[in-house]
Amino acid sequence: MDAGKLNTRVTIKRFTEASDGYGGTTTESTVVKTIWAYKKEVGGEVKTQDGRRLLHNVMQLEVRKKTADDILFDDLLQVESQSETYRIIELFDSKQDFMTTIKAVKII
Repeated sequence: MDAGKLNTRVTIKRFTEASDGYGGTTTESTVVKTIWAYKKEVGGEVKTQDGRRLLHNVMQLEVRKKTADDILFDDLLQVESQSETYRIIELFDSKQDFMTTIKAVKII
């Protein structure tokens, strides 16, 4: 893939546990890294939940394999200039182009 197509900045977040000062822990998301990716909307579906109709968007990201090596399946993604958070549902490598494809669904 041409490097010029990697035009979307994506922040990778991970849940970590921190001490709350009272002997317990709290879970918070911290920024792991920021990467460049090629973003493409690949689908979505409308689901009914609690009497509301919700749209679940699915996006596909193409990133360099070395960039994606330390991304975990449990990580969260946030596209720059958007407030939505996405959860990874698929993560697979393409040996031909040395790229990794990430499919993620929007968290509602």
